[in-house]
Amino acid sequence: MPVITHGGVATNYQLVGPGLRRDVPPVALIHGLGANLAFWYLGAVRHMRERSLLLHDLRGHGASAMPPQGYRLDRLARDLLELIDALGIEKIHVVGHSHGARVALVFAQNHPERVESLTVADTQLRALQPPMRLSDWPHWPDWKAELKGRGVSDFPPEDAVIDFRLLADLGPRGGAGPQPVPRAGGGPLAKKLSQNVRPRRAGDRPGGNRIDLRSRQMGARGADQWQRLLSQTSAEAEMMDESPIHIDHMDQLTMPVLLMYGRLSHCLPTSERLEALMPDARRVLVPGAGHFFPVVKPQFFARALRMFLARVDSRAGRPVPDTTAPLVARSFGSREQAVLRRRG
Repeated sequence: MPVITHGGVATNYQLVGPGLRRDVPPVALIHGLGANLAFWYLGAVRHMRERSLLLHDLRGHGASAMPPQGYRLDRLARDLLELIDALGIEKIHVVGHSHGARVALVFAQNHPERVESLTVADTQLRALQPPMRLSDWPHWPDWKAELKGRGVSDFPPEDAVIDFRLLADLGPRGGAGPQPVPRAGGGPLAKKLSQNVRPRRAGDRPGGNRIDLRSRQMGARGADQWQRLLSQTSAEAEMMDESPIHIDHMDQLTMPVLLMYGRLSHCLPTSERLEALMPDARRVLVPGAGHFFPVVKPQFFARALRMFLARVDSRAGRPVPDTTAPLVARSFGSREQAVLRRRG
């Protein structure tokens, strides 16, 4: 895959779908912590073939560089700005999930002139929602009972705060839980689950709201990368810093905003407050799914996003893209990559 290099830090990215057009903003998709750009392949990439999609690995993730520092939200937002500048893209539809949604919010606040629309997919902001403990999450008893049925007996304390550390330890789970991204995990509970998960059976409902743990569990390489990021860089402290998000300025985000949250997510209070703060926001709740709905309910996620983008296109007087367009993964040759690196 191609990369751009800016300030000595390489950002891995991919363009998927139709070629870039100056009059049609592409959709930039930002994954959450511990994932990589492949996070979007099950949902957006598979079901949005008519759109030009820009995927990239956050620094420290996937095939992007892992510098010793530089993981604040404003730095991650600047990485996206440098990427679209290098590609000659003027405006984007920016979509972020979990921590990626925080990056999208900061990007929209810092560079509103570059944002055609904003989609916030299931993120929690401490300024709008105090940290939630497992015992306060209404769906934890049901989820815990399901895990017990799979043979899990070692659980975090009931007063444990739901944060990215806890999510990483719990590992990928069924659709109702506060699932982490597929490649963030590797804790003891995650390992226990991977030993107890049963294979898919003939009677299982296809496309249901359960993640197949064997296919979604991160491998040893991904687990090592995640642990290296936390132990050898300043990422853990910097990722916890939400100060670049200015809650008092949310009313200045006047672009169309889609707030998409799992109906069973622990992040729902944040979605309610964001909807009240943003002048042109609409909220969609994904039924039967929690934090990880883009991969648990990929068709629902893609359909809701496509409908939202179609409304934005209609407002702007643009024709809605052809939904029968073939899927094309675009890449650049070595000469074009060299040009992009020089621009950095």
